[in-house]
Parts: sequence; structure tokens; C-alpha cells
Amino acid sequence: MDLTIHHLRCFLAVAEERHFGRAAARLHLSPSAMSEQIASLERRLARTLFKRTSRSVELTEHGRELAPRARLAVAGMDEVLDWARKAADEPCIRVGLMVSSPRFREIMAAVTDELPQVRWQIRQLGFLGCHNALTDGEVDCAFVAELGRNPAPAFDSVPLWEEGCVLVVSDRHPLAARDSVRLADLAGQTFVSVEDEEIAGHWYSALTSAGVAPRLLPVSRNFEEVLELCGAGQGLNIAGESAPATYARPGLSFVPIVDSPPATTSLYLRRERRSDALDRFVRIAAGLGDPIR
Repeated sequence: MDLTIHHLRCFLAVAEERHFGRAAARLHLSPSAMSEQIASLERRLARTLFKRTSRSVELTEHGRELAPRARLAVAGMDEVLDWARKAADEPCIRVGLMVSSPRFREIMAAVTDELPQVRWQIRQLGFLGCHNALTDGEVDCAFVAELGRNPAPAFDSVPLWEEGCVLVVSDRHPLAARDSVRLADLAGQTFVSVEDEEIAGHWYSALTSAGVAPRLLPVSRNFEEVLELCGAGQGLNIAGESAPATYARPGLSFVPIVDSPPATTSLYLRRERRSDALDRFVRIAAGLGDPIR
């Protein structure tokens, strides 16, 4: 039986809100992601925890029995996390990463030199993990890439740099032979997208605003999976123009898109008091980024 604290946080949010939508908003999740977390928890426990109707959500007897135990488990985990943060003899900054890039590596090299007393951890979170990891305190900040400039309102965000975009496509696709493409060339194409429809819609909203209605194939959780599926000819994807420097591989082409909205990378942070080391890290990262107006 593989339960996580995130399962229990989701359970308690629904138990207290008695509404999946409000519980999802409280934990900065989409309603579909919240429903999947509860369904996953019920499968693992082999018990039904909620009675659901079109108008209400109520705890079952098993749900009422679980609630105090879940509160103790979550409180215990929070105590462990607080202890771990306070017990370290040296400051530690846990950096979340959606996708890698040369600019990210430049920033990390610079802060390692300027903050030698800090112990660094870098956690690959993919497309789906950044918000949850921040909310649950698993990382202190996260580098998040977005198409256009459309930051999530639940967090503080510091825009670091913008770059042009490229089309990620199998080298067998007709568009792979082009020197460049325009958004109009992508009409009717299938885009390999993330499993969460809300996150996918957020990423591609800039294309929708530009008049391109993408057809989405929501099957991936991280950029590595996107690349494998694009290489297999399952669809296309859009990435920042620096992607080939990190992710180039046989079977894939990266074609410049001349009229795409830019890809923006921002540093996301929770809205709470931050350590001096984290504040210094944010200032250094912002100073090394390109000014975005």
C-alpha cells in the first residue's frame, strides 16, 4: 500500500470543504487532479471515503474514521519538515526544475560561487510537479517555463528571461524540412501535451489567443516523454529556442517559429517569509536574467 502525504492533504481538504472544486483551489490543483488523488487514495485503501451526489460531498463512515488519523499524519510530517529545515547546520535551498536549459545552468553555477555556504538540491519536477512541490514545501522555489507571460496567481513569480520558440517534430514530418514555420502552418496538427488538461490549456492558451486552436494529445508528464512521443511521430510540441542545446537527439528536429509568443521562464516562490539565503538567490537569479518589460 503506497500512500503519500499529498493523498492525505487532498483527503483532508475535501473533508473540510465538502466540495471538490473548493478543495482543489485550496491546494492549487485542478478539479480533475483532485478527483484523481481521492480516487487513487480510495483504491489504495480499498474503501470508499466520500458519498458524492450532484449537490453534496459527505464523508462515509470510513472517511470519518480516517480523518483524525490523517490529521495526525499530516501534522507529524509537517513537524518533521520544520525540524529538518531548522536542524541543518548550513542553509539548504531546494530548487525545483520543470525543464533544463543553458541559462538555468549558468545561474546555478553563479550562485554556487556567490553563496558557497549554501547546500543546493535540484529536483526535476516535470510539468505536473512544480505547483504541488511548492505548495507541500518540498522545494523552496521552482524554475517554471510558460508559453507567453501567464504566471499562476497562487505564487510569487519573478520573470527571468524570454526566448523565441521552436517546433519540436519528428525529422520524418513534412514540417521538419522547413527553415522556419508560422503559427498558421500548425493548424490541424496534434500537439503532445501533459496529462492534466488544465495545465495543458494554460500552456497553450497563448496559441489559442493567437488564433491557433491546438488539438491536444494529453499523455506526458515531463519533457523527456514529450520528446520520445514527438520522435515517434505521435505529434508536435513547442519549446524554447534553447531546447536543442540540452535535448537534441537523433530523430528530432527543432524548427524556429517566427511568430510564436515567447517562452518565458520565471522563478516561482511561495508567498511566505523566505530565508536570507533564498532572498539572495532570488536577487542573483533576477540579476542574471534578461530584463523583461
